[in-house]
Amino acid sequence: MSSAPTAHEVRLSRAPLSWLEPIVGTERVASVEAELRAASDRLDGRTVWHISDNPARGGVAELLRGNLPYLSGGGISTRWATLDAPPEFRQFTKALYYHLCGVAPASPTKKSMPTTDLEHGRRLYERVCKEAAARLASVMDRRSVVVLHDHQTAGLIPHLREAGCTVLWRAHIGSALRQELAAPAWDFLSRYLPSAHRHIASYLGVLPAGLPEADSHIVPPSINPLSPKNLFLQPGIDPSRLLAAAGLIQNGIEAVPGVHAFNDLLLRHPVRIVRSGGPVPVDAPLVTQVSRWDRVKDIPGVIRGFTEHVDPAFGAHLLLVGPSTTGDRQAQQVFEECREVWSALGKGRERVHLVQVPTDNPSEHALTINAIQRRSTVVIQKSLAEGFGLTVSEAAWKGRPVVAAPVGGIQQQIEHGATGLLLSGPRDLQGLGEAINRLLGDRGYADELGRNGRERVLRHFLIDSNVLSFARVLSDAAPVH
Repeated sequence: MSSAPTAHEVRLSRAPLSWLEPIVGTERVASVEAELRAASDRLDGRTVWHISDNPARGGVAELLRGNLPYLSGGGISTRWATLDAPPEFRQFTKALYYHLCGVAPASPTKKSMPTTDLEHGRRLYERVCKEAAARLASVMDRRSVVVLHDHQTAGLIPHLREAGCTVLWRAHIGSALRQELAAPAWDFLSRYLPSAHRHIASYLGVLPAGLPEADSHIVPPSINPLSPKNLFLQPGIDPSRLLAAAGLIQNGIEAVPGVHAFNDLLLRHPVRIVRSGGPVPVDAPLVTQVSRWDRVKDIPGVIRGFTEHVDPAFGAHLLLVGPSTTGDRQAQQVFEECREVWSALGKGRERVHLVQVPTDNPSEHALTINAIQRRSTVVIQKSLAEGFGLTVSEAAWKGRPVVAAPVGGIQQQIEHGATGLLLSGPRDLQGLGEAINRLLGDRGYADELGRNGRERVLRHFLIDSNVLSFARVLSDAAPVH
């Protein structure tokens, strides 16, 4: 029997919104500050707790780490705790995640998990959530507002509401690829979701039918332009030099000159790269997908689309970049499956690279992704399903042209033909190759998409927009009781 789960609190700093003024302007900052003051008045001293699965891995942790300091800096008493759940709980909620995405949790060559297994896991799920809720309630004030993030925490809703808290549930999951797979997963969660005072999604159409529309809010996620992942690299810093130091690009160029703010963030050890032959040639066009080692990201499909449909005459190399799989058995399994697909390519694997970026130093990891995206010629996101897919906005913010599947929040981020290119569907391998060929062959058009994409991110998907939307949710939820 595994030990009982605990709640781990993440230390939060405070960030003033004024830091964003050089990017978004004083007027936008002032409007957000006014909304935060209004929310603070309505909260009347309540603390807002955010509860998520873990403090480091995945988009939810990254989103909270970027956003919560601005809420705290804006006068909202904010705390963040995560579940330290046993491995069997993580294994079950990963299977639940695949079902919610409408993607079989096993590889295509293996039998997928029967949907009845979700019910078999309910006792474990409810035990872990009940124990976690009890530990959290013991340190919370009864007047607290609690924001529970994603399916891992839904089982806490009734317990924390019974403890007297105002409970909001935030769905980061998006629309499913196959509704017949997703339906049992939403049925599984339906026992807990109606108990929440408010429900939040990233875009319309995500939340299941039957929840009161008046209690639902739309809060699109956003990127932090001041984070190491998105910060503008100082003049004179060539991303290729950073990647050469990491062992990813051929080291045929001079070392990074001088002393600058990123000296302590440069990778000290080569990233783990699966490849045939040497590093990527210095001048080769790069086609990149940055994602978790997750079947929903369809990395084998990306490999096939690139090798079968991208013209080799362009000399492009494919980078498939994800976090280190150390300590994540399920991610390592997906990585090995991708490696098998890569190994079967024959000579074609010389142009395909599977890259694991170390995650032990979060700033170092983020800076490496920043450099990879800036060095890329085309960035793709050919997911089978997405919650929102902020890698699209990350790449667009750096002026990179993006090719993506029309799933989840990606459709909100990309205006097809104007700020990026959307495929006809998530399995459109030929369309993926044709879109990449078009951008490699017409750099002027690629640059235009990159400029337009950056402008769209500036207008809609920077962190001040997210803080503004969430402050309005807090104002609405505060007087519930």
